[in-house]
Amino acid sequence: MMMALHLSAVVAVAVATTSILLLAPATADAANTIAPGACHPGSRQCAFVTSNQRRAGQSRNRRHSQPLFGKNKYASESKKASQQEIILDLDSKVVPYDGRIDSKMGPIPSNDDETTVTTTPHRCALITIIGLPNMGKSTLLNALLSDDLAITNSRPQTTRHSILGVMTTDHTQLCLTDTPGIIGSPSYRLQEGMMDTVKGAVKDADVFLVVTDVYSGVVRDDDDEKNNNGEDDDSEPKEVDETLGIGEELLMKLRNSERPVIVCVNKVDLVAEEEKESVYTNTPTQAIETVQKWRSVLPDAFAILPTCAANGPDDPGVAALRSILLANDPSMDVGAAIRSLGRPIPGMYPPGTTMLSDEAAREILPVGPPLYHPDFFTDRTDRFCASELIRETIFTRLGKELPYCCEVRVETFDESKRYLDEDNRDVEGSSFVERKAVIRLGATIYVERDSQVGIVVGKKGQMIKDLGIDSRKKLQAFFGVKVILDLRVKEDKNWRNNEDKLKKYGYTS
Repeated sequence: MMMALHLSAVVAVAVATTSILLLAPATADAANTIAPGACHPGSRQCAFVTSNQRRAGQSRNRRHSQPLFGKNKYASESKKASQQEIILDLDSKVVPYDGRIDSKMGPIPSNDDETTVTTTPHRCALITIIGLPNMGKSTLLNALLSDDLAITNSRPQTTRHSILGVMTTDHTQLCLTDTPGIIGSPSYRLQEGMMDTVKGAVKDADVFLVVTDVYSGVVRDDDDEKNNNGEDDDSEPKEVDETLGIGEELLMKLRNSERPVIVCVNKVDLVAEEEKESVYTNTPTQAIETVQKWRSVLPDAFAILPTCAANGPDDPGVAALRSILLANDPSMDVGAAIRSLGRPIPGMYPPGTTMLSDEAAREILPVGPPLYHPDFFTDRTDRFCASELIRETIFTRLGKELPYCCEVRVETFDESKRYLDEDNRDVEGSSFVERKAVIRLGATIYVERDSQVGIVVGKKGQMIKDLGIDSRKKLQAFFGVKVILDLRVKEDKNWRNNEDKLKKYGYTS
């Protein structure tokens, strides 16, 4: 009798241990996956925390493929194999049903056959896009995503916030972060907050994507703080330091970092010596010199590619960059994409490298699970995107200085009728009433001085009317439904240097 009780207790402990083992893989897998709703839509904190956790765990040595869960050095091999046998035996005996999660333990490797089947590990990376103002960073982000996520303009410092765009495939997830242009000497508190955003994005990056243009080393003094009188700047180009304008501090971080660096020499079509269609087969001399110049300051950069981001997703330079970032996908051919750029430019590859291989490109991204759901596109809310589109219209419509003094806030966002089908009709007596999908927006443009209110409103309200019409067209194209926009103008005195206002508008924390 006592022996029977003893055996029953042993069986009960074994069953309890097996239950814990069954749950452990699913729990660990869930801990490495972030649901899109796990953090506030306007915050990147979730992504950064997960990146740090990944860096501290299985992706510490991201140059080498690591198993998702490390080997327990305290567990014996025989005991581990015995546990696997128990789990697989229970899987075969339990009747399956829809709510049951199958064991994640794979088949037990045979001691007689040491051959293992290799599969493509999933890779995920935070890629920070950095560079001087007006280099085409936002344009490149849109081209890589094949979507207009970030606003663009020919004037510098259009981007004020970091904007996350996520590209997901079966084998790779790219978390691309567009950042404000690097300002060497911020003129007011707003710009200091913008530079804090850049530093934060640099700190959490797995890969650096430096965007420059063919005029690297030569800039114009066209900063709005130094020319805020609204007049055109006719100053002559001037040479900058040997850091090519990105600053000694950032340059040293790029040089000393163990993280991969890719440089995009953008706008090569601006110096085309012949037809712009042949800009890659006949690379302009100035573009070649710029590539070599960046290779001299970043000798270990993985690649330095010429691009024309304004040409969109199908531009050969953009396509080559995309193939490098998505090299983990079996369908990608990095060599073929690079060859489409014509003859290699001296300095495109690191010293001793004649061509980039799929294997080398694949290793620049760390192995890890996706941070976001496959359908996730950006961490920014619809309100934020709407305010940015209105601000883009202000940059296009107003003079040189005034847009930098403006902030746009969406006060109301009514999308209760956003998803109505255009063919959905309600019966009212004997007639049909058509119900169309619509979004109603109420937005306010804040300016720094009372005199600027009149400029934005315009004579007899014509300017604010034009701003509303152009903004509404962009909003309708972005949301895909009819938009009713109520646009107003108010003074918010000296908001660019007011710490409380900057916190309210999301520029500082």
